[in-house]
Amino acid sequence: MREGRGAVRSLLRTLAIWRVHPAWYVFVLLTPFALTAVSAHLSELGPTLHHNFDAAAVLAGAPLTLAVALPFGPLGEELGWRGYALPRLLDRYGPCRASLTLGARWTFWHLPMILLKPGAAQPSFMPLTAGTLLVYLAQISAETGIMTFVYWHTRGSVLVAILLHLAFNTPEALFFAGLPPVAADTQRHVYLINVALLCVVAAACLVLLGRRGRRPGPR
Repeated sequence: MREGRGAVRSLLRTLAIWRVHPAWYVFVLLTPFALTAVSAHLSELGPTLHHNFDAAAVLAGAPLTLAVALPFGPLGEELGWRGYALPRLLDRYGPCRASLTLGARWTFWHLPMILLKPGAAQPSFMPLTAGTLLVYLAQISAETGIMTFVYWHTRGSVLVAILLHLAFNTPEALFFAGLPPVAADTQRHVYLINVALLCVVAAACLVLLGRRGRRPGPR
């Protein structure tokens, strides 16, 4: 890092920012799953969910699902995206433009994975087309906006960002574990509704940040 060892130490200290209001942990861990559940209710699954959903299966599978997902993205990426890139973009642009810029970079950083290993980044039930790539761009940009909102209110905690990244990576796997096998077309419908809801939530988060200062957290 060109800023020197002091900047490295400052970056690593963001991993230890854990004393934030407990409501943020609730928001981070539950919001992605709740949006997936709402999306399923708004899809064709809605009328039968209360008959078929097995919450015990979701809870039983959650520890393994989260443990497997943690190293693949959240731990490996967040020091870079939220620890290093986001504060510098916020200093230059403010929350909305910073989030859109970082969202685009985060999306296309995944492009080799999308091309070489289908299903590893973009959902496997979404065929790779220009249209589905735009949907994926919308998803990642929306998630980035929400993560900027959380970063802002947790004093720049990369630890909390890791948890939110993990929560964004796992809600579909957790939710569908509580259901009988679901057709790919239905999963696609749930996913598209979920992306739309993410965009609405992200827009609300960025509007709330719009009149604030440049950025909080450690420098």
